Amino acid sequence: MNQPTRRQFLLNTGKALGGLALVQSTPSWAFAALQPNSDLVHRSSRAMGTSLRLSLLKDEFKSVVADASFERLQEIDRLLTVHNIDSQLMSMNRLSGTWISGREIAEVSAAALELGNKTEGAMDVTVLPAMRRFGFVPGSVTDSDRIDYSKLQVRGDKARVREEGVGADFGGIAKGYGVDEAVRILSENSMAAALIDAGGDLYALGRPEKDRLWKIGIRHPDRENDLVATLEIENEAVATSGTYLQKRKVGSKEVSHLMDPKTGMPVDHVLSSTIVTSSTMLADGLATATSVMKPTAAQHLIESTDGAEGFWIYSDGSHHITSGLCARLTLL
Repeated sequence: MNQPTRRQFLLNTGKALGGLALVQSTPSWAFAALQPNSDLVHRSSRAMGTSLRLSLLKDEFKSVVADASFERLQEIDRLLTVHNIDSQLMSMNRLSGTWISGREIAEVSAAALELGNKTEGAMDVTVLPAMRRFGFVPGSVTDSDRIDYSKLQVRGDKARVREEGVGADFGGIAKGYGVDEAVRILSENSMAAALIDAGGDLYALGRPEKDRLWKIGIRHPDRENDLVATLEIENEAVATSGTYLQKRKVGSKEVSHLMDPKTGMPVDHVLSSTIVTSSTMLADGLATATSVMKPTAAQHLIESTDGAEGFWIYSDGSHHITSGLCARLTLL
């Protein structure tokens, strides 16, 4: 059997990780099994329904630290998933009006409220009824169910849904929170350089080499075995959302998992939205929001957000790169 070329390996890795992948920046830095790397150690796991990938410098690598970062992501998955009726998130959804205690659910709920306000409702975690209606998450829908993020409430380390008929799905924000928590563990253990990717939500800590940044490849939304761009980053988060990442066939039509909270219907005008910020949770939420918003409004939002940059590919074949990203993003 012929071995895949290095390029094929990189592209397949990008596909597996949800649209982002580490790309070779010099001959000695390769995210490829065909060229075992003496300077990086890669570890893989799963959580939040996706592949996890952690890359650490060989001379800094500690198995216990890598395990702790993965375990933190898996813990957040258990707490905040909609796929387990006993999770904290589903307890909050089921017990409307009841305060649910937990730092994780409180922090993500607070961020969801802030993002909801910032995006004028485009990022609304209470799209659970729409996600259920189109079969992306389990559960039934009633006529009284509605989408309204303002019904979330946070008090200290507690959160609740104030009214029956409103339910939260943290799918557009929790992975980013998990990555940030994993990075916190790495930083607390004095890791100078690391890259962690959770299915399209990625954080690059430090630099892999003194004079080199991490180089990230962004998958082409229409060609699953190709990259559309590369991006160099350091101490930054990148999140990619897009209509190509999750689809279901409803009747004779394929629909995206990205829902417009105002209509409760899937959107399809943005093929790919890539956001760069200092926080993975913020990048995650803004990538989701700007996949839903009209292009001009999305571009204005990111241009006016300190420390945020964006790259979008639209279904009409056009694309847009924010001014601060042009020098760092290379179209292929």
